[in-house]
Amino acid sequence: MRALLVMVVLLVSGCAHTALKTDATSFSSRDYLSTALETLSAADPDIAGYRVRAQVETKAALAQLVDGATSHRVVPSDGPPRLEVALELLERSEGALAALGEPVALEHTRRAAESVRLALAPK
Repeated sequence: MRALLVMVVLLVSGCAHTALKTDATSFSSRDYLSTALETLSAADPDIAGYRVRAQVETKAALAQLVDGATSHRVVPSDGPPRLEVALELLERSEGALAALGEPVALEHTRRAAESVRLALAPK
């Protein structure tokens, strides 16, 4: 019984680690948002329209950025594109946007993250 408990704890703790292969400071908000949009486009099937809503809000956030950049770097992650990865990317972008003072882009990003959270919520 104790061995089973240890295995369950290891499994759960392994699931809690980040899927991204980077620290939070090496990429811009545009990098995070663009990679989140790509991840959402290729991720799990849409659930009640939440993934599509997240894509629309992410595109709107990208359109609001006035950083002058026309390209982005892809943020590397482990495994296939999943909604959990997109959510982590959006959450990291929220922090970067808050620091930059981009309130409209930040609001769109928060809405996108909330849509992904709703898609991931247990039914």
